[in-house]
Amino acid sequence: MSLNRFYAPFHSGLQDIWLDKAETHHLQHVKRMGIGDMFVLFNGEGEECDAKVIEVKGGRVRVEIGRIKAISRESKVRIDIAFAIPKGRYSQFLVQKCAELGVQRLIPLHYERSAVRIKSGCSDKIEKWKRVVIETSKQCGRNMITEIAAVENFDTLLKRVSDYDLSLFACSQSETNDFKNILKEHQKVNNIIGFVGPEGGFTTNEMRMAKEAGCQFVSLGEQILRVETAAIAISSILAYHYLN
Repeated sequence: MSLNRFYAPFHSGLQDIWLDKAETHHLQHVKRMGIGDMFVLFNGEGEECDAKVIEVKGGRVRVEIGRIKAISRESKVRIDIAFAIPKGRYSQFLVQKCAELGVQRLIPLHYERSAVRIKSGCSDKIEKWKRVVIETSKQCGRNMITEIAAVENFDTLLKRVSDYDLSLFACSQSETNDFKNILKEHQKVNNIIGFVGPEGGFTTNEMRMAKEAGCQFVSLGEQILRVETAAIAISSILAYHYLN
C-alpha cells in the first residue's frame, strides 16, 4: 500500500520540520495520523523522503526527515500555459487539471475580452490556486509544484515569447496551422508556452500581435471549447507528445 504524501519546503541538512497548519489539519483530521505514523514528504523542488510524526504540539505537527531522494516525474519539456481567467469555480478546476498534467507554470492573463480580471495586489484567488497545486501534487505523485505566476496583460507577456522554443496560440479561426505537423517540426524543444484566450475569443488586434511575435496558430478542433477545457486540452496534447 502506498504511503500518504504531504508537502513541506524542507532542504538538505534538516533533521526535522514543523508542518504548516494546512498540512497539519490534513494529516491529523483527514488522514487520522498520529505519532509514529510514516508518510512521504516532498518539498516541491523535486525531492522527497520518508518521514515520521514525532511530536504534536499547539495544533502543529513535527516530523522526522529521512534520507532525501531526488525523484523526478517531470517531462523533459517545460510547458507553460497562459490563460484567460474563467468565471467562478472553473478557475480552480483549470489549475488543478493543468497541474496534474505536469504544466510547470500557469500565467493568468488579462485579454481585451476577458470576463474576469484580478486587481493588482489582490492575492486571495492566487493563494487559493497555490493551495490547489500543492494538493494536486500530493495526489498525483509530482515532487514539483506548478508555479502560479502573477497576473499580467497579454501584450506584456507577448514581449517575452522569444524566451520559448515554441509559442502556441490556440484559436478556432481559419488561419490555424496543423497542430500535428507543428509538433513534428519541433521535436527537440526545451520549453513551450500555450496561449488560451477568453470566452469571447481573441480580438483582431491580439491575433495580429501574436502573429508578429512569432506565435504558431493552432486549432484544438471544430468545437468551441470553454477556457478551462481548452487549457486542459492543449496541456494534454503537449504532455502526451513530449512523454519522456
